[in-house]
Amino acid sequence: MRVGKPGGVAVRRLRARAQATTIPPVSQLPHGYTNRTRRREGGIEKRYEGAEPFARAEREFTCLTHLIGRYPVPEVIEFDASGPALLLTVVAGRHGQESLAEGHAPRTLRLIGRQLAILQAINPSTIPHLEGEGDVIVHGDFGPQNIICSLDLSSVAAVLDWESAHLGSPAEDLAWTEWIVRMHHPEAVDDLSELFDGSGLSVSWLERQSAMVKQCRDYVAFCEASGWESAAAEWSRRLGTTERWHE
Repeated sequence: MRVGKPGGVAVRRLRARAQATTIPPVSQLPHGYTNRTRRREGGIEKRYEGAEPFARAEREFTCLTHLIGRYPVPEVIEFDASGPALLLTVVAGRHGQESLAEGHAPRTLRLIGRQLAILQAINPSTIPHLEGEGDVIVHGDFGPQNIICSLDLSSVAAVLDWESAHLGSPAEDLAWTEWIVRMHHPEAVDDLSELFDGSGLSVSWLERQSAMVKQCRDYVAFCEASGWESAAAEWSRRLGTTERWHE
């Protein structure tokens, strides 16, 4: 995968600064489940672990540098192609999952649905070299776990983690947001209508569940390819649970 050229000079400057960095010992940030995400001087560092880390890092770099100014994403400060790692700006706000846990599910889910609609309205050619078949940009891990809301829940400050982005169906990101709610925030299931209304999408339960099952299977395969046996077993368990769900 080739990295696109947003502004040419900006990318050359990023690549000129890209170098391995010695990181002082710091704590893993919350909500970083697959990769090592740490706060360091100057920003948030994300180091990629698991299968195909370089392809995932370049994909995220490409997405962020082409979406900046068009969609709420953190700005790339440095790209360490050897790590691989990205250093990103810190985005202030309230994490989407924390907002759900604090009892703000209706407002948060409607906000996330609206943000999904905005993403799906962006011309897919905005991000070059995205793989997949479909009519829209698919984030690939969309949902409250990767959303930073404004403190007053009036807007989305940033959508994080673009390493799984691809071209696909409008149902995919909607279904995965629903999956996150059903799996991790069951108390908010009754508020999922806010998500659907905010997105403006009308997708059948069969299509949504099929998308959830496919993504769970993809995570099982990713964990197996990464040599993470316990994680693969956990995702296999989640896959079985997802297959048994009813609307």
